[in-house]
Amino acid sequence: MTQSEQAKPFNPNEHMMQLKSKDGLKDYLPVQWRICWFREACPQGTIETEMVHLDMDKEMEEEAFVWNNEKRRSEKVMKTGRGVAIFRAVVKDGKGGIATGTKMEKAVSFGDYVEKSETGAIGRALAALGYGTAGAPELNEGERIVDSPVDSQERQTSAPTKAELVTEMAIRAAKNAAVHAGIINAEWPEQQRRAAWQRLISDACGAFIPQDRMTAPDLAKVVQFIEEKQQRAG
Repeated sequence: MTQSEQAKPFNPNEHMMQLKSKDGLKDYLPVQWRICWFREACPQGTIETEMVHLDMDKEMEEEAFVWNNEKRRSEKVMKTGRGVAIFRAVVKDGKGGIATGTKMEKAVSFGDYVEKSETGAIGRALAALGYGTAGAPELNEGERIVDSPVDSQERQTSAPTKAELVTEMAIRAAKNAAVHAGIINAEWPEQQRRAAWQRLISDACGAFIPQDRMTAPDLAKVVQFIEEKQQRAG
């Protein structure tokens, strides 16, 4: 890396993803890039997290949609799992600014629900302090696209509509993030990269979802999975 590249200020637009929702395209800046942005802009800033609640025995339910290859459509099923976690994050910019974020995640949604709860809380606190997307969809309680396992309460049992599907640009951005995180090696043969991407989707979503059937909440799960793998590796 050259000195000019090292001195180049962080540009969040270079790492922005666009996810489709029923209200149209929404910008999404992954938490890993929010942290990079914050660290550069606020070298004296701090990020603190606290586990507010952890119950590994509490049984929770969640509606899920599983792709049925025979019927060529998504089918609604009810999943159950034991475990729920709530994290609170406090972000201080070192200049007097302060924001908090709280996030709950369930084991029925993610195997690593504790880590996802902490990451989501950090993402919300950073967004509240201004290090996120202009619309800050994660702060809209009616639409859980960012840092969340499911979409809004209304979701169809049939195959996703065209408006619900993610764009090719958003998928490419997620694949680039997977390369950056070391999950996929750009030097691998195409077949190996494709297989690694399919495994990544299965690990993040609990089942493989064809790319042409992937919705915004599905891709949000994949992005979260990438972020947390990178955090653990770092």
